[in-house]
Amino acid sequence: MRPATVILLFLLLAGIAGCASSSAGITTSNVPLTGKNYRIVGNGKTQVDWWSFDVGLLGLPLQEPPIDKAVQELLQTHNGDALINLRYSTDRSIFLFMTRHRFTLQADVVKVQN
Repeated sequence: MRPATVILLFLLLAGIAGCASSSAGITTSNVPLTGKNYRIVGNGKTQVDWWSFDVGLLGLPLQEPPIDKAVQELLQTHNGDALINLRYSTDRSIFLFMTRHRFTLQADVVKVQN
């Protein structure tokens, strides 16, 4: 093979393989807990993902982002009422016209005391 062909094939494969980007954040709780007594019943980490169809500047999600599903999964796992010390990150991987979005959530699960 000629060197120009090899370089062109490498660039083509790199473009098809995809790109990635990410972001992260932290927040205190998912519901107001001011003035309430609570105890930590556990901590956990969960991850959800969804796909979208992207063409240039136009992106069409193929489903609604399941962020609430991640929160509910952590609450149900530890039978808790709220989440505190939430740490989350998102990333996307692009493959031609399809984008995979991934949301990762890590938090402490608390139970409100009466």
